[in-house]
Amino acid sequence: MEIFWKRVQVIWSIVVDLCFQRLYTRHLPSSPADLLKLLHASNSNNHNHSKQLSDLTIIVTGATSGIGLHTAREFAMAGAHVVMACRNISAANDIASKWREEVNNDKMLNIEVMELDLLSLSSVRSFGEVWMQRALPLDLLINNAGIYKPGEPQTFSKDGVELQMQVNHIAPSLLTMLLLPSLLRASSPRVISVSSIAHLKATIEIESWNSKVEQDKFSGFLTYGSSKLAHLMFLKTLADKVVQHTENAAFKCIAVHPGGVGTNIDPMAYIAASTGLMFTPAEGSRSVIFCAASEYVTESLYNGFAYYSYDCKPDRISPLAYDTDACSVVWQKTMEISRIKNNYVFHLLGDN
Repeated sequence: MEIFWKRVQVIWSIVVDLCFQRLYTRHLPSSPADLLKLLHASNSNNHNHSKQLSDLTIIVTGATSGIGLHTAREFAMAGAHVVMACRNISAANDIASKWREEVNNDKMLNIEVMELDLLSLSSVRSFGEVWMQRALPLDLLINNAGIYKPGEPQTFSKDGVELQMQVNHIAPSLLTMLLLPSLLRASSPRVISVSSIAHLKATIEIESWNSKVEQDKFSGFLTYGSSKLAHLMFLKTLADKVVQHTENAAFKCIAVHPGGVGTNIDPMAYIAASTGLMFTPAEGSRSVIFCAASEYVTESLYNGFAYYSYDCKPDRISPLAYDTDACSVVWQKTMEISRIKNNYVFHLLGDN
């Protein structure tokens, strides 16, 4: 019964949010390409603006569909070096080829495809090793890939981690930590992670991450929100560690709720998109692109962290994210599963 009422609370908050999201985004261009052009123009008019888009190196996970596809496309079309980090590299190469055909000989797109399977932590480590061999700066890491298994029983990956918790939190956290040296080489690095309003009503059930729980105490629907909350708490803690240790305000971690979006992560949502209430994947990518490219986000940072919503404005986060003890528990458990030492960040920063 407790799980039932928790589900009702989450569903209600999502429905209310969904009903008003188009109203709250009337000020935004409908096209993510137009939004990126506006941001680029605005940044260029700011004497403190960062590098040109053509100078950026960006990794986007899950770039073969949905929000990730449109995010990767717009940055690639703007001239950035975009790395499509995907499980299906054949599909990614086909998409990259189509984008190149679109521009013909007008410009050369700097697109790269690299294999990354978030269901395998060894795949994440391999990706990190290959990337770090280049010893190049990474300007943007966009953790977009995710899964949603609302009605399924508790299932574990081959790494022994509940599937949603691994793909939505553990794997992107490991990837972020492995790429942190590369990020710190950039002049103004950002980690952008696609979050969800579902995190607001979520709780942290550490025991269910990599241990079997009783069937009536597990909810795939609630675990999705929990995975998004855990990753938000991880990002907030990481930003705090980096900024406090180095006093470097250039490093930013931003979680963003893209709104109710019709993507293949949830077939029912994809169908519901036909009602007009839900965003298309292109519309859903706008807030992600804003957080990745806008200089205005610096005004909302607290110790290097910010949370944005689909209207490209800062929004509230779960009270648990302000609980330092709870964040510490999430951090330690994440490091334990990822097999990374708790003091890894401090050792890394001490070498820089």
